[in-house]
Amino acid sequence: MKLARLRPGPAERHEPFPDAVVMRGLDGVPVARIRPDADSTRLHSSGQSELLAWYISGTLFLKEDGREVAPGMDVARLALESPEHFVERYWGHYRVIVHDRWRGTTLVLCDPCGQCPTYYRFCRDGAVHVAADPAALVDDHPTFDSLALKSFLVHGDLGGVQCALHDVERLPLGHALWIPERGAPQTRVVWWPDWRMADQEAQNVASGGGLLRLLRRSVERSVGDRPAVLELSGGVESTSLALALAESGRADTCTAINHRDPSSPSSDESHHAGSVARHVRMAFERLDIDCAAFSPSPSSAIPRLARPALHLCMLAQLDAVRERLSTYSGHRLVNGHGGDAIFLAPPPNGAFLDAVADGQWRRAFSAWRDLAVMQRLPLWWVAQGAFAQLGQRHANPDAALTTGLLTPAARIADTPRTEPLASAWLSRWALRVRPGKRAQILGILGNLRDVEVQPSLAAAGTVFPFLTQPMVEAGLKMPTYRLFNAIHNRLPLRRAAYLASGLPNLWRRDKGVLTGMVGAGAAANLVHIEEVCLDGYCAASGWIDRDACRRAIGRMAHHHLESMTTIRRLYAIEMFVRGWRVGAV
Repeated sequence: MKLARLRPGPAERHEPFPDAVVMRGLDGVPVARIRPDADSTRLHSSGQSELLAWYISGTLFLKEDGREVAPGMDVARLALESPEHFVERYWGHYRVIVHDRWRGTTLVLCDPCGQCPTYYRFCRDGAVHVAADPAALVDDHPTFDSLALKSFLVHGDLGGVQCALHDVERLPLGHALWIPERGAPQTRVVWWPDWRMADQEAQNVASGGGLLRLLRRSVERSVGDRPAVLELSGGVESTSLALALAESGRADTCTAINHRDPSSPSSDESHHAGSVARHVRMAFERLDIDCAAFSPSPSSAIPRLARPALHLCMLAQLDAVRERLSTYSGHRLVNGHGGDAIFLAPPPNGAFLDAVADGQWRRAFSAWRDLAVMQRLPLWWVAQGAFAQLGQRHANPDAALTTGLLTPAARIADTPRTEPLASAWLSRWALRVRPGKRAQILGILGNLRDVEVQPSLAAAGTVFPFLTQPMVEAGLKMPTYRLFNAIHNRLPLRRAAYLASGLPNLWRRDKGVLTGMVGAGAAANLVHIEEVCLDGYCAASGWIDRDACRRAIGRMAHHHLESMTTIRRLYAIEMFVRGWRVGAV
């Protein structure tokens, strides 16, 4: 859906809108003009009755058995009458727009996991514009939300702000949008999944029973009838996806890929990834991508995003991967992003307090001991970190800046703001004394928001089976203290994959090569990084100490990476701004 005009406005009389699906009120006046996606892979249907007009894009599945549901009048009526019941009954990758012709109100409902991000703008002429791409709502020179950008600079996320563009809103995760006949649009939480399960069910889930079957259904529905390309690192999540594809009988139509930097031997995970691919009888290809971090993209265009994202530091690598994947025409790219947040890798210190809150005293002590062993820290340090998480509001609170690169003007954004869905869940559920569950929720929602800015590397799109609604809800119901023991995290997923595969181990030989790649990239592109970071939007706004940042970039080039987090965020913001001001795709 490129653009929908919901509620007539004077602009309609001056701008032609061809090839649009028109929804009309009782008086016959158009209340919505919707231009479907140019991508033929996303089907849509529409209709109209005496009571309502509707438009449904994407695919819908029943939760109970995964059966696909044909969109129609009954589905649209359920969405209008009770979006909470709709979300509880169906899942998929969908966008539903329903107009109540008698009351004059319009409902916009999307996949609560954010697979179909939706943006809207309330215009001064009374019209409400809704789009799947923020570029359809603004001109070539938009204004930016300074508080959102400063929040990203400090915390790595926008907090409660949904979009870093001024006057453009993003429909928050798990919310529905109501557009009345007159007045401003309103949002309401419609996704209330269970956050706990019965003890017997919890034991079955913790043992891995049924988890791989649920993942296989998610993979099958996400990929559809297209061939797939799997990003296979050899880790737990990607290995589980390879097993799910093999069990669904798709191994012969899938190709596993693993990309590495030839100049960084520690980034080569192809040995273990290749053994997993051979085990499931899947074709395997290793991609050598010789591009350092912060390398200028050979393409002159920078993607226009709704908010900054750290992958803007890797545009050259992403362009190289996209070019190599161009030979897989019609394939969907399958990515394991999100599994670590759902199954807690690494586990938060507060997980043992969750067991105390549930009255599981023996489990609490064993979880406390396991956390100390994993982190190689004394027990009282783990306890101190657990109590500190009781008020956690960000997915990664430890990543807040502690270096002296920012001026006091940037610290205005250093206020606690949380994702709206997280605030609703944490206020409604009894989670005040469960810091582990709090950390899990914030981590999951942070990963779900990443989908909207994830780069498109395949022509047929990228799917994230771990971030589908059934998988997220299954993870939320698992007690956090059952997701790890001894030195193993992601325990249910690891057990399920181990029992299904028979592989001797489910972990990679090397991990954490990002720091070396960032240092090498800074050394190779020192002049470019200084030009981007020191003479851009943040410097003009007075948020950074230019001399301190210049010294920090120079130290990065010599592999002193204590300021790596700050510089990466700063670079991402500047590239985000350049994408809107210079060029766009």
